Amino acid sequence: MVPEAPAFRLYVPTLMDMRSRTRISLPASATIIGTLLLSLVAFPAQATATTTSWAKVGIAAPDLTTVEVDARALWQLKRQRRVMRLTNLRRAAHGCPALRNRAELNLSARRHNLRMARAGTLSHQLPGEPRLGVRVTQAGYLGWTRVGENVARGYPKPRAVVRAWMRSPGHRAIILDCSYRHIGVAVDVGNGTYWWTQNFGRK
Repeated sequence: MVPEAPAFRLYVPTLMDMRSRTRISLPASATIIGTLLLSLVAFPAQATATTTSWAKVGIAAPDLTTVEVDARALWQLKRQRRVMRLTNLRRAAHGCPALRNRAELNLSARRHNLRMARAGTLSHQLPGEPRLGVRVTQAGYLGWTRVGENVARGYPKPRAVVRAWMRSPGHRAIILDCSYRHIGVAVDVGNGTYWWTQNFGRK
């Protein structure tokens, strides 16, 4: 159970475009409410030529100072880079090439992460949300031949979430899939806990 706490607004800019500012409402406490993991792999047949916008996610653009935006972005960027580094270390030990970060996959991961945080639900496809293949295409990751996704909630640090993924056969299989070449990562805090998304891709 998450303790009652005064509500406040947390502003989360995308890493793809620092000028794009998004908002979610959270409790002041970031108490962990348990941990969960999910994994998913998709292929091109899932992609369709549809479009989306932040408005459809129900996220407004607030009036923020540069300092507020930069502080949140740096907090996220540090953890996202750590997840990527830990993921690549596991892949290297398995003989797989290092994944390169792609802004489009960061964006698709961030959009999905914010949806999960707002809904308080861990899922690869929330009600009304496109499938993974559609989401990465909408984010600008075009011409892909394979995409995959790991999600988790409740892990406060990059090392903890990567360790949990590696202990789960399905998530481990995605991380150690040597066919992937690109990665995007998102971390957010919402509904009293931490939310993580990894998007993998190959072109």
